[in-house]
Amino acid sequence: MINEVLHSRAIAFILGTWMSYCASIGAYDGALFIPMIYGLLLLLNHMDQKKSSGAGNADAQQK
Repeated sequence: MINEVLHSRAIAFILGTWMSYCASIGAYDGALFIPMIYGLLLLLNHMDQKKSSGAGNADAQQK
């Protein structure tokens, strides 16, 4: 579920629009805060997928 939300084109468009708006009015903290949160969510999602896929084949290797 979160993977589809993070890779959504609508979310990327909304983030780009928000960053453009904040940069145009000079509120650079708002223009940088939202993408930092988005990047953190991407990183956590990537780490979670890596952790869950790494242990999936551990039982298949044992004989």
